[in-house]
Amino acid sequence: MTLALEQLFIQAFPDLDAPAQQQALQLYQQLAKGKAISVAALAEQWALTEADTKELLDSWTGVAFNQKQAIKGFWGVDTQATNHRFYLNDTPLYTWCAWDLLFMPHIYKQTIKASTVCPISEQIIQLTISEKGIETVSPSGALITFIQPELSALKANVTQSFCQYIFFVASEAEGEQWKSKQDNGFLMTMHDGFELGKKIIQTVFKDAQ
Repeated sequence: MTLALEQLFIQAFPDLDAPAQQQALQLYQQLAKGKAISVAALAEQWALTEADTKELLDSWTGVAFNQKQAIKGFWGVDTQATNHRFYLNDTPLYTWCAWDLLFMPHIYKQTIKASTVCPISEQIIQLTISEKGIETVSPSGALITFIQPELSALKANVTQSFCQYIFFVASEAEGEQWKSKQDNGFLMTMHDGFELGKKIIQTVFKDAQ
């Protein structure tokens, strides 16, 4: 199951060659400032025309724009508030689903503090996550809700086909309540979720320096 999920999400990411991997990581760094970035500003950083930048972004999956057509999010990280929050250099950032929190240390190469809300009990779940693993999680029995969507659905709209189903639940009991309402839902441990995210990011950005 884990290997199948790993391959699924690797295929769902944009197909990035080495230069594009660097560009994608630069986009992540821009979003780390906590504000949406205009296509024009990103084009300047990438040393491309605005038209070429827009064309490149349109060819990628997982790019989110705000009403002003500035880039507000990219494959998991977002500058607009959700229930899934983490801090990077004291700047609050957000993710599209709880699982995204677990691979942010691999994107940003630093330890983060994160929090989310159990959808069943509404209990706050807090974590400290480094590149090595999950250092702390409270409550300790928290689990991840998960589904396995179709690849085409992931590429078409990752938030609707996947993210809206992915949470941290405070315990197995809450997880079973969630499962009872999901035909294809299952639970994953925090450790397995962390390792899955790490492998995906390491593969997608394998040529980045």
